[in-house]
Amino acid sequence: MRNLKLTLQYDGTNFCGYELQPGKRTIRGELEQALRKLFGEEIKLISSSRTDSGVHALQNVVNFKTENKSVPIPKIPKALNGLLPDDIRIIEAKKVKDSFNARYDAKKKTYEYLIYNGEILPPVLLNLAWHVKPKLDLAKMKKKAKTLVGTRDFSSFCAAGGDDTNFVRTLYKVSVKKKFVTIWEGYNLSVISYKFTGNGFLYKMVRLMVGALVEAGLNQKPRRFCAPPQGLCLLKVAY
Repeated sequence: MRNLKLTLQYDGTNFCGYELQPGKRTIRGELEQALRKLFGEEIKLISSSRTDSGVHALQNVVNFKTENKSVPIPKIPKALNGLLPDDIRIIEAKKVKDSFNARYDAKKKTYEYLIYNGEILPPVLLNLAWHVKPKLDLAKMKKKAKTLVGTRDFSSFCAAGGDDTNFVRTLYKVSVKKKFVTIWEGYNLSVISYKFTGNGFLYKMVRLMVGALVEAGLNQKPRRFCAPPQGLCLLKVAY
């Protein structure tokens, strides 16, 4: 029996999230189907993060156990990528200790959310950023971000429909800054980046926090607003 760890990237635009949903296209559904074809057995995945519909990932981590030892580990990424759709890629495969659990062994996760703050949204950012037309006050958003850092009950930033029972989380760092995204040479797009590093996140927690930060930047009264999914990306999972 081997316990294998996969690191994957995906464009979440055309998926109904990571988790299995009857009759819908999901990250887990596509990946388990490819694994069944490759290993010839039913595979049950454990994921570090069950991202929502439309959310992207540069480094999500899953693990699974298999009796099949016919496929050498270095060849697994190429073999799986040949079976997967183009909007999911396996970056790395590793054998890990039998007790490793991608979800419960994760120590830190980092998410980034992008906003394009301007009148006309460049089409290349359509599925990568939230378009907010009114000018945002960066200083007020940075001030609000500081209040989110620490260990506390974050139930006010948890959407209905999740399976969380413990709402205490630790946010190690929350940053808000302007930066340039270079798509092609000489084509630099200014976006606002919201980055969150914590020991774990509740259901739609990051998007609800972005909503609160944007309300602060617009001088609006807080009304528990969830930012749309396309601007969010899981950047890194640390073990």
